[in-house]
Amino acid sequence: MATNDDEEETLQKWVEKQLDEEEKAKILVAQLRGEIKKMKRETEDIELIEETTHRDEIEKMKHEAQDMRQIQETIHQYEIKKLKRRGETKDRELEIMKCITKTMQRKIETMKRSKELMKQIDKAERQQIHESYQSKSRKQEIKSDSSSNKKRRNVFTSHDYFCNINVPDDLQSFNINEVLEDNNYLNDNILNCIENYSNQFSTYPIFNKEAMQNGFDQLLANLLNTSNNSTTLKYLNTSALYYLENKFNPNCTFTYKNINIDIDHEEPCLQDFVVCLGNLIPPHVSLSEDSMIEGILQYLTMILAGQRREKIYGFLSNYTHIKFFYLKRKSDSERCGFFQSQELEMFTYSSETLSSIDASTTTENRRKLGVNKDTWKTFINFLTMNTDFYQYKGLKIDPNDDLLGDRYMITKKIGFGTSSMVYLLEKNEDNHSVDDLPHYVMKILKETKYSKCFLNEVKMAKKLKRFNDLNKFHLFFQDILYPLSSDKYLFYEKQLQRTESLSLVQSKQLIDIIHYLYDCRIIHRDVRPRNIMLDPDSNHIKLINFGFAFAFNTDNQGGRMRAIAPRIYATEPIYKLYLRVLAGKDHSYYFYERTFDLICAINIIMAISNRDIDRRISSINKLHDENEIVLKSLQLWKDTKRTNKQYSNLLNLIGKLNFWFPFDGSDESSVSDVSEEQSDRSSIFDVSEEQSDQSSVSDVSKEKSDRSSVSNVSEEQSDKSAIFDAIKDEIEKLFDM
Repeated sequence: MATNDDEEETLQKWVEKQLDEEEKAKILVAQLRGEIKKMKRETEDIELIEETTHRDEIEKMKHEAQDMRQIQETIHQYEIKKLKRRGETKDRELEIMKCITKTMQRKIETMKRSKELMKQIDKAERQQIHESYQSKSRKQEIKSDSSSNKKRRNVFTSHDYFCNINVPDDLQSFNINEVLEDNNYLNDNILNCIENYSNQFSTYPIFNKEAMQNGFDQLLANLLNTSNNSTTLKYLNTSALYYLENKFNPNCTFTYKNINIDIDHEEPCLQDFVVCLGNLIPPHVSLSEDSMIEGILQYLTMILAGQRREKIYGFLSNYTHIKFFYLKRKSDSERCGFFQSQELEMFTYSSETLSSIDASTTTENRRKLGVNKDTWKTFINFLTMNTDFYQYKGLKIDPNDDLLGDRYMITKKIGFGTSSMVYLLEKNEDNHSVDDLPHYVMKILKETKYSKCFLNEVKMAKKLKRFNDLNKFHLFFQDILYPLSSDKYLFYEKQLQRTESLSLVQSKQLIDIIHYLYDCRIIHRDVRPRNIMLDPDSNHIKLINFGFAFAFNTDNQGGRMRAIAPRIYATEPIYKLYLRVLAGKDHSYYFYERTFDLICAINIIMAISNRDIDRRISSINKLHDENEIVLKSLQLWKDTKRTNKQYSNLLNLIGKLNFWFPFDGSDESSVSDVSEEQSDRSSIFDVSEEQSDQSSVSDVSKEKSDRSSVSNVSEEQSDKSAIFDAIKDEIEKLFDM
């Protein structure tokens, strides 16, 4: 980068020197033109005097002498002198024109060298960015390999942002006007904005990147403001924001206009909301340059991959011309098709004649900018298309959703999952409403197929709140702000903190939360470390993300559902089901035990309290093959049950809950009915390998554990609460060790 800075500084000094020389040449030309005019006047005066003198002499000679030869000789000499003076004047004028021509040639050479140097600088910058990205990627891979807390990469996806794009081999052509609707929004107000910009653009003596970018920014802002009722887009100048993977900065970014992001402090989350984008290059650089085309295509590829979209549009402009591009994901493939439009001229040029030296010399012309209405009509159509055209699917939102953009600003991405993204919203500085909280947490749906998860989360929160202890609800779970929420986004009051590990107190708090769910007849199904958060205000952990949870209305052992589980922390029976499903020998439906969440919670506590288990989990996290992950996880917990007495004792206590069938006289109307799929137990519940495994876990007589350490409460005298208390006592022994 230092080399690029030096080259730019050298270029700037060199251009300034050339401008000084050009200014001196202009002064010299002006002086020479003045001398020519003066010489003309002097010549005319001399000629007039001489003519008068010669007329007098001729007249005198006529009177004084009759020698006609003398008179003719005098006239001849006069004509020779006159022609000689005119020849000298012409020679001087030719010398001046040669000087002007040399000055213009030096200026042209300067522009050529400037263009070549700018191209070299652009190429060097792209190469440096590319090398920096590769270096960062290698460091991240090394870091990922050495850290057990990093999320395992999905083996079915691969986002190689710097893909091999062969320009122009990979590019297909399309006509931009054939894919756009003629919205007919190009009116006099918009034309005035464009003409004001063209007048400003034509005044730049040399390329000034910052000035041109600022002018273009103002133009786009004016265009969208003028078309406010016709467009869904908001424009952001991101030339200085390296928000793409924290490394890349397309110049022009467009989001929906109901999105308000604090881009000065939180750039990365902007990538989630990009609808389309554009890139700007210097006016002297061609839009057909391979490196420039590769740049915009790489940016579009990164957005397409990061948002898991099918299609994305963008444009490339050098301020005088524009090209449009789009990427489209190929069916059943991670690869994309690349398309570019025809090159459109944004401005026309007309010649303006400057004053000439005299009628016999060549006139000098200057180019004047004029607006190409056809191109700007196309660009306005591009900015005012409907949402279906842009095909933004990064998050399940549209421009009409009330995301509190007029009152709050998205300042941070604080979480992500299979079905959603989570952001922190801070109150705008100009929002003085006393009713608005300082901040909210907003969870946004990723895809329509997960909308049931959002509705289910609302449903579960209501069930949990209707249970007999509202104080425990607020201590254990997040409360959804129902008036602000929908089936596409949810709002919460508090920002929670990630838990890197669990202390003994927090482990007991987790068991209390699972106990609460157990009593509410709700199975979470996704108890894993990232769903266990800390409330800094109460210093108590909370369980979040109830999108996959379900409830049942009888005091049975569980319910039948499509299998979903935290695979590394799940139960042995569900691992065996996964293996059969992967082998194509079974359907992915599972009869969940009521103690399913409890076993997952115990496995998490075992992992944080036992270094050997934690190391094995870290090793499993690095695997890519699904079958191998399930096999290793199954073996891990089998080995732990065989070798770890405390874990075996905990499973025995959980087994008592599995076989606890007291009469429950609670009001079943307080918990809603199970779905038809969940209540169909006869089709799945039979004496299978899973059921026999559960029996083996609960059969205390078959375990090699010390019965005295399991519980000092007899089966006849114990109740469920006592068993949960005994589990917490057993966890204390884990931490003592």
